[in-house]
Amino acid sequence: MPATTSLKLPDALKTTIAKVAAFEGKTAHALMVDTLQAAMEDALARQQFCTDGEASYQDALHTNAVFSGADVKAYVMARVKGGKPGRPKALPLDATKPMNPAHD
Repeated sequence: MPATTSLKLPDALKTTIAKVAAFEGKTAHALMVDTLQAAMEDALARQQFCTDGEASYQDALHTNAVFSGADVKAYVMARVKGGKPGRPKALPLDATKPMNPAHD
């Protein structure tokens, strides 16, 4: 059974919700549930994006291998055009270039 939650909404927001819900042929409740669900799916996707990015960063540090952005772009563009290019070659990290201090 769904849990009941109470929200105190500013009058202007409540009015906007009512207008949008009426336009979409939904109840205000259905609109709010749909909107909250979509917002949570977006938030989870952002969290997964950050988790995946951090894992890739740690993998690059561990393997000392990265790919040239230009090589990756050329590979993707060739694939989009229907080509079968060879995969880009991994390169060692360049220790002379600064790393993002947030990951130190």
